[in-house]
Amino acid sequence: MIVLHIIGGTIQLDISSKDAQRDFNTAIGTSLLSGAFLLSIRVIQKSVAKHLLLILDVTNRRHSFWVHRRTLSERFKMHLIWSATLGFIMPILYMVTEGVISRINQKEVFIVAVGAIPFWLLMSLYIFQITTVNRHLRKFLNTEGMELIVKIKMYQSVMTVAAITIATILLVFLIMPVFWMNLSIHLFDMVFISSLCLFLTLLLVSPLINYYRKLRKAKQSLASDLDKRIECLIKESVTSERSKEIEYLLGLKEKYCNSNFTACIDKG
Repeated sequence: MIVLHIIGGTIQLDISSKDAQRDFNTAIGTSLLSGAFLLSIRVIQKSVAKHLLLILDVTNRRHSFWVHRRTLSERFKMHLIWSATLGFIMPILYMVTEGVISRINQKEVFIVAVGAIPFWLLMSLYIFQITTVNRHLRKFLNTEGMELIVKIKMYQSVMTVAAITIATILLVFLIMPVFWMNLSIHLFDMVFISSLCLFLTLLLVSPLINYYRKLRKAKQSLASDLDKRIECLIKESVTSERSKEIEYLLGLKEKYCNSNFTACIDKG
């Protein structure tokens, strides 16, 4: 896309007007963000596949992995169709809203409009994907009656995917200011970005905070349970005879109660 814009003349160092600056910013911004969206989609898909397998493994449902993968694959195909539709509609809507449609006969504007098609397609596909895959993993968090260690593993997997998703979102927001170099922010951009921030907050940040609290609570319960078991082992027999079992329980506590996500209260 960068090469396309250079050949078309939308990316050049000699910026002589406000319209030329807008075309330059749009060409750079859409190209960089298209790459970011494409990379993010791939990273998130690999992360989901990995943690989906981990979740199914701890719940003894590993055999159903390909069923879930097929479901996600079918949704991806449907998302691709919807995104392709939006990829053609949104550039037209944007140009009409910003009053650029009258300049469509100019070569630079036409090339920017063509370059915006893959941008809107990939952005739509990215939003559809992060919504679908995160919601799909959350379906496994009905942990009623499960062992504490299983709960912890499942919460950690879901939170890891959500954290990776948030990291890709931060990458996108770091690139976005390119659109407004030497220009004021347009109303369309302000409304769209504000709506996107609100949507992502409700989709990812709020559930992540909720899961963090539940994970912390599960780790505290596990630590308390392990401490009681260790205390009973020490009281009921000679410590040396139970040293391996005590060491194993201490290892569980270190592994599942003191991870990078949260440090559990040590009651021992």
